Amino acid sequence: MFLDPQEGLYVFEVALGFNIDGEKQYTTPYLVQADDLEEAEEKVLECIDDLDFDQVIWIEEISEPFDIEEYTQHLEDGDAEPFPMLGELTEEEFRDLLGY
Repeated sequence: MFLDPQEGLYVFEVALGFNIDGEKQYTTPYLVQADDLEEAEEKVLECIDDLDFDQVIWIEEISEPFDIEEYTQHLEDGDAEPFPMLGELTEEEFRDLLGY
């Protein structure tokens, strides 16, 4: 995974919520790069809207911002899991992860 400072100064871990058969479920965390929390939320909501999931998926949790360099170092040191970048998932991959 390559974190590009031009995509955002910070990395946020985002967990999404959704319902399957009336039960609340949660995704594994995804990464979003943004300059601040508001931009991170906008990017997530835009991605959800682009995939036509805006009525069934919501942001359940979003982390505090991580500095890109520090986050990259944690990944290299094995201190953090290499979660996928939300914007890099195809619609099919996203649907498969959600079980749709």
